[in-house]
Amino acid sequence: MALNKDILGADLYSRANNYNEVDITDLEAARLAFWKNIAEGIIEHFKTNGVLTVPGLGLIAGSVAVTGNSITGKLS
Repeated sequence: MALNKDILGADLYSRANNYNEVDITDLEAARLAFWKNIAEGIIEHFKTNGVLTVPGLGLIAGSVAVTGNSITGKLS
């Protein structure tokens, strides 16, 4: 599956909702935890849904054309 704004958006919405209506004693720590949680959601979405395709033909390395087969793989 390719990257999907609906899936990512729903996940980020859910993650953000976890920080609503909670008591915060240390605002800076809460902000840091919030953004780490959001970043984790984005990274996980890329790792789960991102696909990298490298063409085997049409690339240039210096003045030499690259040959070979295309490679498709998951991000890790």
